[in-house]
Amino acid sequence: MRTRGWLPTMVLTLLIAGCASVPTAEGPIDWSEADERWSVLVVTVDPDGDERVTRIWLALVDGEAVFRTNESRWWANLERSPRLGVRHAGEQHAFAVEFVEDRSEREAIDRAFAEKYGWMEALMFPQPPGETHEHYGRLSGPAASPPSWPR
Repeated sequence: MRTRGWLPTMVLTLLIAGCASVPTAEGPIDWSEADERWSVLVVTVDPDGDERVTRIWLALVDGEAVFRTNESRWWANLERSPRLGVRHAGEQHAFAVEFVEDRSEREAIDRAFAEKYGWMEALMFPQPPGETHEHYGRLSGPAASPPSWPR
């Protein structure tokens, strides 16, 4: 059985896939399909103009995609420019981000995550609803993609 060489091949494949251009979506995202996934890839823009691709958990509240995070580079990118891309079904969808500060909305977001992720959510985030993360956000409709938006 030949096993040597699989790691370099896998790394090269991932590097090539990461550098490949992702087409901009022509239509809206199907959130019911995207919500069935364990996680999604989001894209923000670093201060130097490079794209930052991050895998995050995502849930739905009243049909809108919501997320949470603590301090991170991709969150700092959102604070600088509240827009992100969601990669789904081979396309990149551009969204504006609304920051969620309201306690009851944060609690609703945490309940949606608890429902979607079950025991894993309870194990990783035992805090009361509304207090699991420092930052909460909602994707609000398609954002215009400026020419510098990574593709």
